[in-house]
Amino acid sequence: MQKEIINCEKTREIIGLKLTPVVRSTIGWVEMGGAISYYASRQPVYILIESRLDMRALRASGEEISIDQVCCECPAVREDLAERFPALQAPGN
Repeated sequence: MQKEIINCEKTREIIGLKLTPVVRSTIGWVEMGGAISYYASRQPVYILIESRLDMRALRASGEEISIDQVCCECPAVREDLAERFPALQAPGN
């Protein structure tokens, strides 16, 4: 069995940019003849970059995508993103 969670991590500020990683955490377990084996991993999915002028998102591969795409691909983080980035609550977003 496996459980997966995608969420925003703590925002860090570096040289005037706010960086927010979006991370996929996975935990799994397998039962084999009376013993249970567990495993876990954390993997970056996106990085959100906020400056005084704009907000951008990059996939872990480095490809730039829109914040709307992030919200569509990861609906579980839409509310968290809207809370952290009030610009997402504006009409049309």
